Amino acid sequence: MNIALHGFLMGLSLIIAIGPQNTLLLRQGIRRTAVGAVVATCLFSEYIFIIGSTAGVAVIIDKAPVVLDVMKYLGFVYLLWFAFTSFRDAFRPGGGTFTRDSRDPEIPTGPCPGTPGADDPVGTGGGTVAVAERTAHATRTASQRVWVRPVLAALAMTWLNPAAYVDIVVMLGGIANQYGEIGRWYFAAGALAASTVWMPSIGYGAKKLSGPLSRPDVARIVNMAIGIVMVAIAFRLLLN
Repeated sequence: MNIALHGFLMGLSLIIAIGPQNTLLLRQGIRRTAVGAVVATCLFSEYIFIIGSTAGVAVIIDKAPVVLDVMKYLGFVYLLWFAFTSFRDAFRPGGGTFTRDSRDPEIPTGPCPGTPGADDPVGTGGGTVAVAERTAHATRTASQRVWVRPVLAALAMTWLNPAAYVDIVVMLGGIANQYGEIGRWYFAAGALAASTVWMPSIGYGAKKLSGPLSRPDVARIVNMAIGIVMVAIAFRLLLN
């Protein structure tokens, strides 16, 4: 039990600091878009990291340090791009409110040429029905695709972040394996529990507070803060 508690506290200490994952979870929570998909993606990735580190994957990384170098530069570029989008949103009219991502699929509202009732100049009602049907279909299509960008962002921020490999795979895995063949899995279970508690709390907590956090003045401050944090993380990643 003490080993699992140690794993929980160690795992919590590694993920509680502001980083790419937490920032994305916060952003999607405030935006109220694809929160569940992003939380699930981050959790699944963390599970792979923790289980892999406990199983001894750190040995593989130690044998191929060039992999970390490649990920470092890819992660640096991606984090700067994410920071750019945050600064861009902050300087938009309204502070770049989080109600909708400008890159999300558009939902057309006009009738599609060639559909029944699309050309209804006399207002017999056919056009209204066609518009309603097309809008409903477009809404369903857009809602099915709106999770794609956030999930890809979550994957990039997790797997292109060498700090995750160092913190979780090397450090956490190293500590876990000090507890022996059986004890290391108790430690891993505690670390898994920490991720399971923390990530949904960030994502759904931000979603719960999305009302006040989505006000234009607050949104501008949040976007600026996210941009600054991402730039700091990017250069820390590059220099270290």
